[in-house]
Amino acid sequence: MTDTNRRSRLRGWTVAILAVLGLGATATGLASFAGTHAESVPLTQQDVIRLETRLNQMEQRFYTLESSVRSLEQQSRGSGGGLRNGSDDEVRLLRSEVDLLQRRLADVECGLAKVDERTLTPAMRAARRRAAGDDPCRLNFDSPLRVPSR
Repeated sequence: MTDTNRRSRLRGWTVAILAVLGLGATATGLASFAGTHAESVPLTQQDVIRLETRLNQMEQRFYTLESSVRSLEQQSRGSGGGLRNGSDDEVRLLRSEVDLLQRRLADVECGLAKVDERTLTPAMRAARRRAAGDDPCRLNFDSPLRVPSR
């Protein structure tokens, strides 16, 4: 494999991860926005504060993931000579880092789906299930959110 192919493949992974992060955040945010405003139910101040706190935590996790991806991308650019002469161990390490980021992203997206599901009325929840099917994260929305290990 040539050095250019390795660099372009690594760059492709980072772009793909950033795209997934952006699209996931946008799609989930829009679904949540549309779902909560279609048939809004009055929320107590405490519910609003708890939801806002959860959303802030999710935003912080997204920011952490994006920062990690940017850091990996900068490291790959800065060590351009390292990838040309890099070993299979370095490639394996980068792949494991990407896999870890993907797993953490899946955990964050699942948590965001749980928070979104908690804001729906029972009627809206039933309509969403008929239209979209059963998502494991949304089925167990009452279970506590799991903080990904670092």
